[in-house]
Amino acid sequence: MEEDDFFGDGSSADEAPPDNRSGARQVALQALYWEASHSGRAEDAVGELCSRFDLSSGVRTFAGTLVDCVHAHGEEIDHLIAETSTRWSPERIARMDRLILRMGLAEMLHVGDVPARVAIDEAVDLARAFSTDKSYAFVNGILDAVAKSRALNV
Repeated sequence: MEEDDFFGDGSSADEAPPDNRSGARQVALQALYWEASHSGRAEDAVGELCSRFDLSSGVRTFAGTLVDCVHAHGEEIDHLIAETSTRWSPERIARMDRLILRMGLAEMLHVGDVPARVAIDEAVDLARAFSTDKSYAFVNGILDAVAKSRALNV
């Protein structure tokens, strides 16, 4: 893994994420993006990022949980994205947005101690920080629609 190019676009990943669950989400997103762009494993990237930034074991565990949930429920999650994004085929959704949606849905549906509203808000924050100016609204719309269709408390 290139130490300073996690997103494959020449940008640097030198700034440490916060040592909390929001930071764990950033680590998981970076790891999933790296995995999608390279031939490595996201699980290895989580460990490397947490070591590099001296993040707590809680951050490492939560980031690993998110990556594991995305992998374990990928087919279900991709089906939900395709079913819900009626105007966009999954192939047309930007890679970063797809990863944020996958992670948000995995968290919302399969991480028991995270309320749906928190998972949605955190995914929207990731889209604001790491994607295009309009991505956050798209991510919010998809996640909110899935939450409502599943009768989750938002």
